[in-house]
Amino acid sequence: MFLSNNGGRLPRDLMEKINRLGIPVSEDQVLNSAAAMIHALAKDFRESRIMVVGERRLSEGISAAGVELTEDPQSTDIVVVAIDSGFTYDKLRRAHAAILRGALFWATNLDPTFPAADGFLPGAGSIVAAVSAAVGRAPDRVFGKPYPDMARIALELLGTDAQSCLVVGDRMETDILFARNAGMDSALVLTGASDRSDLSRLAYAPDYVLESIADLPALFDGRS
Repeated sequence: MFLSNNGGRLPRDLMEKINRLGIPVSEDQVLNSAAAMIHALAKDFRESRIMVVGERRLSEGISAAGVELTEDPQSTDIVVVAIDSGFTYDKLRRAHAAILRGALFWATNLDPTFPAADGFLPGAGSIVAAVSAAVGRAPDRVFGKPYPDMARIALELLGTDAQSCLVVGDRMETDILFARNAGMDSALVLTGASDRSDLSRLAYAPDYVLESIADLPALFDGRS
């Protein structure tokens, strides 16, 4: 499975991107933080009214799941915050008002940045931090890695247990910590957000360290 903290797209969008890269996957092999949040809303909060600080695709996914959207702070039950390229002070003001009057505060993920062609760009965590600063507290629930919702859904879809899984990722604070929290083995790939200096900086470590994703098959043939 492909697990992504992307909260601005839906699994079908990510599936199409992966397929364009030449890797054939189906939609049920892709799970992201937006889908995990929508899963929770549809399962246990279907009667709630949701204010979205996020991209249009997240709103469309929530609406398609049969959950009502609102922009009115007075009628909001849950404020969901994600990556939002159209983030404005007015959105911050409305989210602030809704949460202060009692709405739950949910976040897709807390990644401060995400990789782009020319380096890194501000991520959902930067927008969540703005809302947190305004309301004076952290989110009530976070759905992306390293938090547990995506692990529970992935194991259910795979029909297996955590001990049978290997998480491969490039960011220590999300991918590797996610694996550790879920009881899964992990492999850090040194071609992304983390490098070898992070191995000594943090109190946890991956089970394997790979220079490239091309080294992954060697883990399964006894040569590494």
